[in-house]
Amino acid sequence: MVNILTFRFLRELQKKERATKELEKLDTDFYGQVAKYIEQKINLNLEDNSDFTSKRDLDHTKIIIKDILNRRERKVINLAMLNARENLLPKNILPEEKELFERITTGVKKYRSTLGLVLYDDEKKDDNETKIKEEQTTADRPEKVEEPKKENMTIKITILDNIPQFMADNGESYGPFKKDDIVDIPAAAAELLIKIKKAEKH
Repeated sequence: MVNILTFRFLRELQKKERATKELEKLDTDFYGQVAKYIEQKINLNLEDNSDFTSKRDLDHTKIIIKDILNRRERKVINLAMLNARENLLPKNILPEEKELFERITTGVKKYRSTLGLVLYDDEKKDDNETKIKEEQTTADRPEKVEEPKKENMTIKITILDNIPQFMADNGESYGPFKKDDIVDIPAAAAELLIKIKKAEKH
């Protein structure tokens, strides 16, 4: 691929660099071509410094080229950030850009390694120690026997007085009972009778 630098080519390249996050494919000596192109434009402008159109074209060309270079630079930086974590190699990177890319990748990896040493390693160590302690505590702890729920428990009581049929807090009816009866009834009903001194635990 040979890029012939013209104002039209640079304008199209600017649009393409704006439209995608990837680097556009260019000749490996693109930056050298740009330097020569600008030099030629400057020389033409100096030959006819009274030509306002030539000066305006030169300024406009510089703006477009600067925008292209800035966009590619930002892309290289972003790709280097990704490469530091995921080892992604960018496509269409130029030699000058590759040097920037490698320096940023190395710097970011070193920076993240330092952060990992300071923050993440201690955090992982604490997590592992906590996990080991929990496992040891669980192993040493006697197996918990689940107690029956109160509503499912029954209590054996002795009736102290004649009791007509009644409704306990659980909404169920019990009785009637006679004095000295020994009954095994749900805790809700038994506790009610004990509370009003109509019964006692057997």
